[in-house]
Amino acid sequence: MAPEPRRPRAWQRPLLFSILLCLVGGALVPQRPLWGMTLALAGGAAGALSFRGPLPRGAAALALGAIALAGARGTAPQTPALPLGKDLHLRGLVIEDPRPGADGPRVLVDLRASAGPGSEWKDATGRVLLQVLGDPTPPPALGDVAVFRSRLRPPTGPVNPGGGGYPAYLERKGVTARASAKWPGTVSFARPGEGSPGWMRLRQRLGSALSRAVPGPEGGVLRALALGERSSLPPETAEAFRRCGTAHLVAISGLHLGMLALLLTPPLRALLVRVPLLPLAHPVPLLARALTLPFLAAYAALSGFQVSTLRALVMVGLLLLGTALSRPVAFPALLAATAIVLGVGSPRALGDPGLHLSLAAVAGLFWLAPRLEAVVARPPDPLERVAPPGAWLRALRRAGRGLRSLACASTAAAVATAPVSAYHFGGSSILGLAMNPVAVPLVGFFCLPLALLGAAAEALWPGTGGFAWKPAGVTLSPLLWLQGALVPLAQRLTLPGLSSLLAVGAAACLVAALGMALQRPRPRGLVALALAGVLGLTVPEAARGIHTALRRDADLWVFDVGSGLAVGLRLPGGHWAVVDGAGFPGSTFDPGERIVVPALSALGGRGLTLAISTHPHPDHLIGLPALVAWGRPEEVWLPGSFEGDPRYVRLLAAAEAAGSRVLWLPPEGRTRGFGAAKVEARWFPETRENDRSLAVRVECGGTVALIPADLESAGLARLAASDFPARCDLLLAPHHGAANAVHMPFLQEARPQITFISAGGRPGLPAPVFLDSLDALGIPACSTHQQGFLHARLGARGLQAHCGPTRDRRVLGGRDPPAP
Repeated sequence: MAPEPRRPRAWQRPLLFSILLCLVGGALVPQRPLWGMTLALAGGAAGALSFRGPLPRGAAALALGAIALAGARGTAPQTPALPLGKDLHLRGLVIEDPRPGADGPRVLVDLRASAGPGSEWKDATGRVLLQVLGDPTPPPALGDVAVFRSRLRPPTGPVNPGGGGYPAYLERKGVTARASAKWPGTVSFARPGEGSPGWMRLRQRLGSALSRAVPGPEGGVLRALALGERSSLPPETAEAFRRCGTAHLVAISGLHLGMLALLLTPPLRALLVRVPLLPLAHPVPLLARALTLPFLAAYAALSGFQVSTLRALVMVGLLLLGTALSRPVAFPALLAATAIVLGVGSPRALGDPGLHLSLAAVAGLFWLAPRLEAVVARPPDPLERVAPPGAWLRALRRAGRGLRSLACASTAAAVATAPVSAYHFGGSSILGLAMNPVAVPLVGFFCLPLALLGAAAEALWPGTGGFAWKPAGVTLSPLLWLQGALVPLAQRLTLPGLSSLLAVGAAACLVAALGMALQRPRPRGLVALALAGVLGLTVPEAARGIHTALRRDADLWVFDVGSGLAVGLRLPGGHWAVVDGAGFPGSTFDPGERIVVPALSALGGRGLTLAISTHPHPDHLIGLPALVAWGRPEEVWLPGSFEGDPRYVRLLAAAEAAGSRVLWLPPEGRTRGFGAAKVEARWFPETRENDRSLAVRVECGGTVALIPADLESAGLARLAASDFPARCDLLLAPHHGAANAVHMPFLQEARPQITFISAGGRPGLPAPVFLDSLDALGIPACSTHQQGFLHARLGARGLQAHCGPTRDRRVLGGRDPPAP
């Protein structure tokens, strides 16, 4: 007989949440001191008051203060150990499985040595995120030795509205520098030698054998399931998983470890029951659960101790240990304990979106899944007590109950994680609600066991793993085909990105609606929660919409998109427009979808009235089709000088699908009014493509912004001599501030109050001669390369220019821009 569960003492749960508050507060102190100190003090006070007597309270307060201090020190910014901006030869170890990317794998390298040109190797420390440009064969893997030549850059990403996730991601990873290297040429990878850990060599041997047995994307998925290695996933397959809301299936998490525990517990229980006298001395079900922990730890080791795997191991391990020790396991306490264990090990983990998704999924599994199952469960038939069904029917019903439970669990987890995904990643797949009940049972109860069975057989008897891997690969093929076919539909069935307030409001509405639908009688607290959630969703959006509709000024944003150009416009009457969509030549990365759309959504944009393409060069055009597909503008303006150009095929297809009217502008251009504002565009016949770019002029309340796109000196001369007004208050640097875009008569005619430069730090952009020309005329300048996104407000009150947070100019080089 199992012992009676012991109840927790009254002070244990408050102390648990107090520790968590102190950890979170300490982790917030380096970035948000006021919020961090408030949370840490609240946690310390709550933890101290949960005890009785001055001595226990004082000891608790000191301990909680030490925890908060440890959290603050653990998240302090790191300084690079090597000089940035210099060419170096570097050597280090790959410490994580590389992430596949459009241009090549992204590799996290812990440095061991460095050397300057012509000098000897010296010891070096630091962590570098290396972007490999190419497709190395064989692909790099955890434990490899990386040798590369590169110029280290600071660990920053694009600074845009709604786009702070990537710099935070680099900070959580402890990255002190970024680098890029071409393969073949400036980077090479070597497999670990005999001195490396045995599990690492075994993992690489199993990965090679699996790829030989199951080539193609199916083999990449099986390597992700069995070994936690996602570097072999083709980019299009990884994108299909992300679009369809099933990306969690190829990242080892609590789902995989939970399924493995479910598969291992019955055979372990059957074996333990047959051990003489053991069932009389110990509760066999609890012992079986405890004995699954070594197997789960072995799986974590085989997967390379990835961060997501360790997070899942902590969570599942706490749950199994609690049940094995006959402790009551309340899911809020389980979530808090998991966050505490991970936060003590690394306070940066508390801000990890993966942890937030895991906690939301567990909350859905514990709270929502049982209620869903109770609703869809088949009521018992009283006649079965008189005439029990046969063995086959009982087996079928048991299997049906299992599939129903799994479908309810996957649906509950998908629903619970949707607001978290929408907040962290700028959107969440709605199609995942339909795909997960199909994909989770297929992958979890068929492909995952076969993948692990094949790995075990291959480890013991080399050459035998294929008997399990090949059926799993055949089973995966229809799923991969279905996901690939559903990608266009999944792009439309996407929950938009949510701000922090909207995400909290959406989560509150979701919890309240599900609670009222599944619980009888309906608790009054859920009604209040629903009301608060509705207010959180509607009031800010309504206030923003009313404010935008009543405003008579215009806003202009130059987004941080490297050396390309993407401009967002908020015009009177709630109209939105974009000029160009940026792009990275030679890359399949879509800045329109990944950078500009999240930025516009964060600023309050829900659609477009106008989209303008100045010319079809890739650094201006690649992201525009995604913007048109998202915003569905009324009109799309294109320069008539490029009519029929095949580079516009994707944009024209996107405009047709969105129902937008495409206008090829003649040389005299077009003007459209938006209340107190108007937008004009015009081009001039020239030989060079850059000089045939559309020049765009935005005027509101007598204040003017001029966007001359990539016009060079000849085009600027034509513009200055034409009747198109060159005089402006804000000038976007022509051709990103290149040397061939310097034309002093144009600058003297324009005489802007300030110049915005969209440049990504390439040598020569902005050119010193361009900056000198601005200095000679006393025109201040701001650059996206140095200050992130740039913002200006145009209206009757004149020009108000705002530059983002200034980056470290000593690292990036160049001159400091005058203050606007």
